[in-house]
Amino acid sequence: MAKLKIQIYGDAVLRQPTTPVHKMSVKIQKTIQDMFDTLHAFHCCGLAAPQVGVNKQIFVLDCATDTQRYGQMVFINPKIVRKSGACLSQEGSPSFMGALLEVKRYNSITIRFQDMQARNQEMTVSADEHPLLCRAIQHEMDHLNGILICDRVVDVEATNAILKEKNLPLIDPNRLVVDSVLDEAFAQLENPTALVE
Repeated sequence: MAKLKIQIYGDAVLRQPTTPVHKMSVKIQKTIQDMFDTLHAFHCCGLAAPQVGVNKQIFVLDCATDTQRYGQMVFINPKIVRKSGACLSQEGSPSFMGALLEVKRYNSITIRFQDMQARNQEMTVSADEHPLLCRAIQHEMDHLNGILICDRVVDVEATNAILKEKNLPLIDPNRLVVDSVLDEAFAQLENPTALVE
């Protein structure tokens, strides 16, 4: 088992856009296995390569629950090609020292990616049917683009209070994500209740 070092919010590597994987090398395969080992060591459901200091378009998930069939999954060179609706999500990350933040997410997404055998895959998932998987994919996709959960929060002031308690950097207003389509869909929600990770 190889437990990798987690990069903490404030580390520059978390803000750097990642590069594509061009070949499924032995090194990449080992990195993916180490990422799963690290994910399980931290008892989280997803981990992106930048969180362990690797500048590649890779993330891994293990979203298996008593009611959800999805277990270990590898996403290489992923791209979200469709998205719709909105939901409120309460999300954490080992990079945020256990802080839980309320963020806006799309309610349904379609993602294209490659698996461990470099085969092209596509899947559509919704928060109505598979809430954890839907939100985890979006969360880890953001990591590959240098976007963090603090960039998508609903309440900046409340989030800054949580970050301050954890001795983490406060929100940079210039990094807040502006997504008019998501914002409009979110505004139409009546009394949104956060889906808990």
